Amino acid sequence: MIYRARVPQPPLSYFVESLWFYRDLEVDHNKEKLLPNAAIELIIDLKDGPKRLYKRNDLSRFDSYNRCWISGMQRQFIVIGTEVGSSMMGARFHTGGAAPFFGFPLSELGGSVVELELIWKREVLALREQLLESPTIEGKFDLLESYLIRKAESRLEPDKAITAALTTLRSWPALPLPELAARLGLSHKGMIARFDCRVGLTPKFTSRLFRFQRALMATYQATSEPDWPDLALASGYYDQAHLIHEFQQFAGLTPVEYLRNRTDYPHYVSVA
Repeated sequence: MIYRARVPQPPLSYFVESLWFYRDLEVDHNKEKLLPNAAIELIIDLKDGPKRLYKRNDLSRFDSYNRCWISGMQRQFIVIGTEVGSSMMGARFHTGGAAPFFGFPLSELGGSVVELELIWKREVLALREQLLESPTIEGKFDLLESYLIRKAESRLEPDKAITAALTTLRSWPALPLPELAARLGLSHKGMIARFDCRVGLTPKFTSRLFRFQRALMATYQATSEPDWPDLALASGYYDQAHLIHEFQQFAGLTPVEYLRNRTDYPHYVSVA
């Protein structure tokens, strides 16, 4: 398997965390959970044939996606199919970074996966053909980076209020949301409306997701079973029970189950 990633050049880097590519996927399972990672992700399939997104509560059912799709801000885990030998590339947007590339509030993508042809029409299929024809990985990255810059046109200007709000929400202890809005010169409703457009989730839910990320990474990096009450408090939870409840909400498993089934990648858990 070959995997590469690249951080794009400014100003795109303020909005896109990384461009990524893999070829000849090697896996020993055919389904995996992708846990919510506070990111919107653009995916371009470099091989033909549909890819599967399974129903959370019935893994015998699935929706199929072809060629190119966008995964919005997820509120829970999703279950995706894995295929040995598959090849894909894409872009992972920073939290709040995808707005310049879409002409509608990002809440419309929240919790969903949408084929990009429905949004960007046939131009994204033309991009895919160019990516398939490019002989080198770096050439593919160049094409995707150039396309995203053109797609955003002159809109690559950070929303300073959203950037400041996200920085604050990532920290612990958390600042009450009305106080945060006041510091930014916004009403509480105004901040919610700005998040609806630029992030795709409410400030409250975004804060919960960041808290889950802190707990997830602390669990993933543990070399032995953690002291769960201490980990819960350090991550921003009231107690261990609160931590377990949120893990089950976001990941569909307990922290102990995640620890036992973690893979080489923190947001992926094999299913079968």
